Amino acid sequence: MAEFTGFNVKSSYALQSNTLSDLDIYNSARAKGNVIIISKDADFPELISRLGSPPKLIVIKKGNCDNREMWAFIKPNIVKAVNLLTSSDIEIIELE
Repeated sequence: MAEFTGFNVKSSYALQSNTLSDLDIYNSARAKGNVIIISKDADFPELISRLGSPPKLIVIKKGNCDNREMWAFIKPNIVKAVNLLTSSDIEIIELE
């Protein structure tokens, strides 16, 4: 995804954080500062609304699908969403 957004993009698996709790992931991202989490998890909007940002969040509102279908869903809007989050006070964007 970095070639589309210009940002360094890493999965929770690459960061070895896929077994952490949502709160631990939030706290780790918060400590790093300039982080945008992309997730389908309904707990992250609540965490960021309650505890604030950083991190900022892109919420994916799409049912179960394979990686190819998910990328096709995300790709048309990801750059706009990232740009909006990085250039404004908006903390959460939903992709529906």
